[in-house]
Amino acid sequence: MNRAINRLKIIFIGIFLASIVGVFGYHYLWVWPKAKCEARGGAWAGKWLKCATIYPIENFTGRPADLPAINTDTSKMEGPSVRNPEKK
Repeated sequence: MNRAINRLKIIFIGIFLASIVGVFGYHYLWVWPKAKCEARGGAWAGKWLKCATIYPIENFTGRPADLPAINTDTSKMEGPSVRNPEKK
């Protein structure tokens, strides 16, 4: 009986230590980098475990944000489509 108790004690200590390592690894690889990324204003990409910088589209296009959209007139948007197939 004493052997069984000692064996169970070692098994439970091993499971406990493995769970501690798992929780620490999760925090080291996921939680702490995510918190650091969000604290500096980045966007956390959890699929790749990377911190991304958000760039507004105005930085790429050079167009001011307060301009209206270019192609909003639906009468100019004529052409073949599923609803209006091209007639031959």
